[in-house]
Amino acid sequence: MSSMKFLVVGGGPVGLAAALALKARGIADDITVLEAAPRAQQVFSDRNIALSAASWRFLTRLNVTVPPTERAPIVDVEVSQRGAFGLLRLTADDVGATELGAATPYPSIKTALDNAIHAAIIHILYGAKALRVEHVARHAVVHLESGEQLRADCVVLADGAGSDLVNDFKRLERDSGQMAVITRVSPAKPRPGVAFERFTAGGALALVPRADKEWTVIWARPRAEAERLLQLDQATLSDEINAAFGPNMGALTITAKATSYPLVWRFVEPRASGAIVALGNAAQGLHPAAAQGLNLGLRDAQDLAELFSHAGDCNTESIAPTLAKFARKRGPDRVARIGFTGMLAYGFDRGGWLFDVPRGLGLTAVQMLPPLRRELVRHLALG
Repeated sequence: MSSMKFLVVGGGPVGLAAALALKARGIADDITVLEAAPRAQQVFSDRNIALSAASWRFLTRLNVTVPPTERAPIVDVEVSQRGAFGLLRLTADDVGATELGAATPYPSIKTALDNAIHAAIIHILYGAKALRVEHVARHAVVHLESGEQLRADCVVLADGAGSDLVNDFKRLERDSGQMAVITRVSPAKPRPGVAFERFTAGGALALVPRADKEWTVIWARPRAEAERLLQLDQATLSDEINAAFGPNMGALTITAKATSYPLVWRFVEPRASGAIVALGNAAQGLHPAAAQGLNLGLRDAQDLAELFSHAGDCNTESIAPTLAKFARKRGPDRVARIGFTGMLAYGFDRGGWLFDVPRGLGLTAVQMLPPLRRELVRHLALG
């Protein structure tokens, strides 16, 4: 195993997965993860994380194990639009798979990653808030809030604010004007294994199955409309969600307080400079439509480790060229997924027959063309 030293800034799923992948590939035996929050003050939201089959395979190879009871398989995805024709069903059978992916609560995936990190003997430094990262010759130095300076052969940024730490990286950010309203519902007629993406005027409405037999609701709404929804009592909000979603699973009853977060597009370029590279939320921020954000970040972590393993002997001279190659390789997939989620977010958020008819025809065309449907499934779930 290489004697190179790696620092990973960010102790979320992408940062931990990157550390595990680098260790598993034998890239370095000296890997430290820097987590800004003190260990006792870490707060995990109850959000439901939808991961593709490809992401689950990657995590399994890293010995990241989520108990089956905390995992809700997704076998089918139904895509429709409110008040208009057109229905697309994406199924695991389309590609001969048992599932398209699965959803799990954030605390479950975080605990599984923490357990794998402990088993791999990778050190996590809690309460280590990074203020800036700078180049020093062929190395990189992380300046911490404590005043400590940590030197490494390679620094991997995997925190949402990571790109702000490096002068070379420029963040392009755009406010979508939408907020995601999040809650949980219990359906009268549940359909286990089915996730839904329903396009409504103003934003997409997604229902993702949970391991506790409920479904997470993620509804993208214009900011003013989202703020109105958050002020409603649960019964009235249930009525609005039912009206938007339709009778697919019978009456939906809200079981949790609604929360929200702003939807912001983010694109960082360059994502690699010298001995520093950005992954996941440090490199890009996506709309939640089609649940591509974390899956894209995990693919970043996988490809980074693979490229280092193919580069041969890892040394200070090989770091910068390998990171530059990584940025080039990840470019097409990154742009394609950002563009795809953008099309879903903005191509389906307007009503009226002028928009409904071509969208309905498009959904129907994909449904009626198995080769095209299979390719879409492969791209989203298996690629």
